[in-house]
Amino acid sequence: MAYLSGIIERTENHFHVKIHGNYQKKYTIDGIHFLTDNDVAVYHLCPNILYLASYSKYGSAALSGDILFTGCQDHTPASSSLFIREDIDLLELYHVIEDSLLDYQHIEVQRNSLFNDLYNGRGLDKLLQTAYKYINNPIVLCDSSYAVLASFPEVVDNVNLEIRNHRLSLKSMFSQNMENNKITDRIYHSIYPFATKVDDYPYDWIFQSVRIKRAVVGYLCIRCIERDYTDSDLDLVHSLTQMISIQLQKDDSYRNPQGIKYDMFLKELVSRRFQEEEAIKTQLSLLGVKPCRYYYLITCGFNNSSNKLMAYHYYLQQLSSIFSNSITGIFGSRFTTLVSGPTMESLTAQQESRLETFLTMNHMIATVSYLFDKLKDSSAYFSQCNNLLSQRLCTYNEKPVLFYSDYYLNHLVDSIANKEFAAASIHPSIKFMKQYDETHNTKYLHSLEIFFNKNRNAKAAADALFIHKSTLFYRLDKMKELFAIHLDDSDALFSYEYSLKLLKITSEQ
Repeated sequence: MAYLSGIIERTENHFHVKIHGNYQKKYTIDGIHFLTDNDVAVYHLCPNILYLASYSKYGSAALSGDILFTGCQDHTPASSSLFIREDIDLLELYHVIEDSLLDYQHIEVQRNSLFNDLYNGRGLDKLLQTAYKYINNPIVLCDSSYAVLASFPEVVDNVNLEIRNHRLSLKSMFSQNMENNKITDRIYHSIYPFATKVDDYPYDWIFQSVRIKRAVVGYLCIRCIERDYTDSDLDLVHSLTQMISIQLQKDDSYRNPQGIKYDMFLKELVSRRFQEEEAIKTQLSLLGVKPCRYYYLITCGFNNSSNKLMAYHYYLQQLSSIFSNSITGIFGSRFTTLVSGPTMESLTAQQESRLETFLTMNHMIATVSYLFDKLKDSSAYFSQCNNLLSQRLCTYNEKPVLFYSDYYLNHLVDSIANKEFAAASIHPSIKFMKQYDETHNTKYLHSLEIFFNKNRNAKAAADALFIHKSTLFYRLDKMKELFAIHLDDSDALFSYEYSLKLLKITSEQ
């Protein structure tokens, strides 16, 4: 068996000709025959057999089947078939196509060898070892947080790899390079292997996503150091990733025995079971986390509960590789991570980038709490994350990482039982301004909003509105006249800005 597209490509390259006609790219051919008079008399040819024929002898025959005519010149065969305009020796053509079929038979043998490893439960390492015998280039399997799950031969690369949180992982510099060159994006969107170049390396790299249903749970990386890759290699890589997907679903070798301890500690922490701060720090230290000056929480959840495809510990392990000095626990179908650090920065740019990749590939979103410095206050910040996650899971989100600092006012409004009370707290000047704009088709509200967005800087606001500064001052004076606003009163300014944000929130609900 061979794909018709592969047969055509090989034939065209060998004879330097163009094969004309329509065909399906993934249509398979099981064998080849020379077209005979007996075949012509039957009309319906055997399916998945490619018949070779000279146009001068059989070009006028109307047949149903897969035929490749040669020597057509400017003519088109009567049958809806493939044809070559040039004269080509049919016997030589037969041998070229036969080589394609034999190559695919070799691939089938290789696939069967991999399947035997999978069927007999020999694990990921054996799968990669067997694949290496055929591909002859080093193979590395990474999860969606860029940590190495398995490799053959054992990967040694001090330039691109590092030990992070007890796991061998890609350095941020290399993972960022992958994102800058759209390699990560191609892994996420492509279901087939692809070869590409990587900066500063002369050889090709092959990548393919490992998927379970729609989610990307990892990817395969092959560095073509020992020899150039072939199309057959790409076919085998595609089969290998499918078998890895099955192996990951049944593999329990990544389970974390510490997980139950983490779950119990975090649940007791957010349930306010601990009374003394020092006792909490001592317990946290025993779990391998060094208590630093600041803490924050991250809660991750699936966009749809059916997206949870792997054992929970698979996701826990990846989160632990993104956040050092952290522990992660399971709360229902959500993951909550407690991170401790010495600075007032929550996520670094590198951590946020790695987290976004992990979330996107696994169809998840995450919420990040405010920083806090007392572990016994964790319950309130846990609520920040979970309430925001519950709110945003059912809406469209442009980014998979959501910070509570961007949604605190939404949370506050949602916490008010009487929504009319919340709406009534909007300053009357802002309400009247909105009504006036709608009636008179003016943009006073928009101008005031831009004024606040530009930190009350008249020059910056005028530039953003594409008007002269004097025109902005005229608008502000008109607002004073029409709506009795006071731009020299700090409390009033706060009330106006609060009202503008509240107006936006209530209009979205």
